[in-house]
Amino acid sequence: MRASSYHRDPGRARVPITPPSPPFVSGGVIILPPLTKGGSGGVRCVIQGGTRLALVLLVAAANPTQAEAAAGKIVGRVEAPDRVADIAAVDRTTDKKYPGTLDPASGRFTVDGLPLVGAFDILIDDREGARLEGINLKVPPSDYEEEQPLAPEDIATIKEQVRRLNQFEDRVDILAVAGNVQHAAVLINKLRTRPFVNAKPGEVVWRCELWRFERPEETWVKVQDELFLVLYRQRIPVSEYEKKSVTFDPALGGLSPTQEAPAVDVGLVKLPSAKPGVCLRPAREDSR
Repeated sequence: MRASSYHRDPGRARVPITPPSPPFVSGGVIILPPLTKGGSGGVRCVIQGGTRLALVLLVAAANPTQAEAAAGKIVGRVEAPDRVADIAAVDRTTDKKYPGTLDPASGRFTVDGLPLVGAFDILIDDREGARLEGINLKVPPSDYEEEQPLAPEDIATIKEQVRRLNQFEDRVDILAVAGNVQHAAVLINKLRTRPFVNAKPGEVVWRCELWRFERPEETWVKVQDELFLVLYRQRIPVSEYEKKSVTFDPALGGLSPTQEAPAVDVGLVKLPSAKPGVCLRPAREDSR
């Protein structure tokens, strides 16, 4: 049925709603074309029972807005540039990587072409195979006027829940629990060493994940719309895992260029040792 060009309401004058170009009609929803030349959005006209008309501005994901333009960058300086093999930034929501450039003389690096929306983690690989990796442990603010940190009993409760929820892995190392009285981020390194389906001799499953918890009332619960963020999930020989050298650094994670501040400067970055292990960099090692 063809959509009417008018919204009819008994006792009221007819109100024209059809734009110059034909609308697209789907399921009782009239979607009009963009209102401005080159615009990325349109107008949706929702008709309810033939008596009301609501207009909602749509933002089309297909065309980036001005705020999403690739104009952001992350800069810094590596203390030992001769050790660096590669520098990049990663958007964890899409796994898209943005390559960086390094001046070997000064150690200054730049990762540019970043969208001005979202958050990025820096990845620095050294020539010995070790990685320094940003991790976003930031959480939303609490509802309190003055921010309250996690209490020791909160951390203990969250850790207990993490261990209880992990059924597959037999080695669970909680690297960090950060946040406030209502929100928490948990960095977990896990290993399955027991036999599993189709496992080869000496093979393990290695997982490193970021979990988020919230406390809407009195009980801490795992955030349901983001059960976990997988940082690593590999099925490898245990000898290969034992050579892994990954150091997570919160100061290099969750970096967000904006229109007001398109350049994020992380300052001086000291590379950790390349000794094997998966760990969190203590704050005292960070000179920024």
